Amino acid sequence: MKALFFNPFSKYSDRTLIFLGILFSLIGGIIGYFFHARYDGILDLHFVEKVKLYEPFLDIFINTFASTLFLFIVGKYINKKTRFIDILNLSLIAKLPIYLLTLTNIGNCIYTISSRIIQFVDPAKIDQLVISDIVIMLLFAMLSILFLVWFVVILFNGFKTATNAKETKHTLLFVFGLLAAEILSKSIIYLIQ
Repeated sequence: MKALFFNPFSKYSDRTLIFLGILFSLIGGIIGYFFHARYDGILDLHFVEKVKLYEPFLDIFINTFASTLFLFIVGKYINKKTRFIDILNLSLIAKLPIYLLTLTNIGNCIYTISSRIIQFVDPAKIDQLVISDIVIMLLFAMLSILFLVWFVVILFNGFKTATNAKETKHTLLFVFGLLAAEILSKSIIYLIQ
């Protein structure tokens, strides 16, 4: 069971992983549309007032492209035998925690609460702040951190499996590849908006 949640790459075939990855991406796009989510970066999830049907799908495509590109380049540098399909699979599968986190925005509540809290940046309005809003946002923040860690663990475990990475410098290269992919995906998404 642990492998299923943290390292499915060691247990399942390429075909199963690509099928599940594409399925998760389609479901993630649908969930993103209905729960007003933008996946505007590999490490990002933002809720908005309205979202067009194509936007979550485009975000997912760009994120998958960016993470696959940079992690494949880094993977080839670490191990010449790194396969593209393995990097693509980990880029697709690892996003599952982010898609699940999207479900917290039922009725656009996280967006609404965060919009209300932002209004209270003005010190004159601080006494109007609703405690339940703060509690909900703190719970959401903790859940977000937990799911982000889960995402990175799946991504890193898949990367280690795909590249046979074992050294500290390989971990640093993974971090560099992930950050470069985040910058690229964010840049592309903001350029086309």
